[in-house]
Amino acid sequence: MEKREFGYSFSLGRKIETRHRSFSSEEELNRFLKNESPLYISYSVGYFKFPGATPMENKVLLGSDLVFEFDADEVGLYSERDVWVCKNCGEVGFGHVERCPKCGSPVETKLFPDKEREERLKEMVDTLVKDFLVGDLGISPSEVSVNFSGNRGYHVHITSTAYRSLDKEARIEIVEYITGQALNPSYLFGDPTPCGKGIVIPCVRGPSPSMRGWPGRIARAVLEVLEKRDVDVLLGAGVERKQAEVIVKNAPLYTSLIRRGLWPAPRIFPLTSWIDIARNMAPTAGHTIDTNTSVDIHRLIRLPDSVHGGTGLVAKRVKNLASFDPYRDAVVLPSREITVHVRIAPEFEFGGRTFGPFRDEEVQLPLYVAYYLIGRGVAEWSWTSNE
Repeated sequence: MEKREFGYSFSLGRKIETRHRSFSSEEELNRFLKNESPLYISYSVGYFKFPGATPMENKVLLGSDLVFEFDADEVGLYSERDVWVCKNCGEVGFGHVERCPKCGSPVETKLFPDKEREERLKEMVDTLVKDFLVGDLGISPSEVSVNFSGNRGYHVHITSTAYRSLDKEARIEIVEYITGQALNPSYLFGDPTPCGKGIVIPCVRGPSPSMRGWPGRIARAVLEVLEKRDVDVLLGAGVERKQAEVIVKNAPLYTSLIRRGLWPAPRIFPLTSWIDIARNMAPTAGHTIDTNTSVDIHRLIRLPDSVHGGTGLVAKRVKNLASFDPYRDAVVLPSREITVHVRIAPEFEFGGRTFGPFRDEEVQLPLYVAYYLIGRGVAEWSWTSNE
């Protein structure tokens, strides 16, 4: 605690207005939170000798936690329940669009609770922890903590002292490994070899599905595509349609070969395309991790167990990811009802109850729901004599 830098804000929508603050104990921090009540508070992933010093180089960095961030919108998980708002003309609507259909201006998307999206996001986090951090890198589960961000996703913290001294370049290498960005066919595939008796196509030695790490991950992903005969995935990996149709037609043969670690030679199908297929299917593919968070040793990130000012939800430490429901387990505000004017909101579940849809109407809602809608920018509340 005493080696962390803190940043906070009292303005809705601005996560950090003031930083370079330090606290000598939990008691001092809790006094500050109770007396000042900032809407947002974050702390540094880095440990410093003088955390309150400025400029940054005067802090004297002692080490830094390794952190991975998953936000639903940044990983491309949108929902028909989401609301878009055009700040130019004021138009609103449901779903996900890049630009306002009325005036053509960029829109701001407000994410709303969606069970299918939540499960997909948790699957990504679970894969990162179990398959890569614990499975491939050998990090102890006791040194991995998963925190709900209080808003759109999760933060995975590696607190192992073995990782604290890693510089930015080393962290980039870890991110490139996890996202598959640094995969090189020359390390995965070997010399030409016969495919077997009666098989005329050439083969090369390659990974089998039982292998650990990316070699086995690639083999299993390609086998899944071949067994499903999924042309769309092949096209998404840059395969020409005519070639994709040939692959689908010969899927049983290719499947039997790859299970034995034999892969159709490059002149049949580029080895880089097999890798692209695996990367595109992996829940940790390049576009799904905020790489800036993972490599920034000076970054400030949401303080666990603090209330997120934009949602009213607590940035909760997650003990059981499979059963965790942020819109139930992270609710901390009271359930007493207040009246708000809701401009637009879909039907959504919150705190074990279903609300909406709403469109330009006055409604009575539990405080935890009303605050969430106000924070989303789709509801307004004003003082009355009764509330």
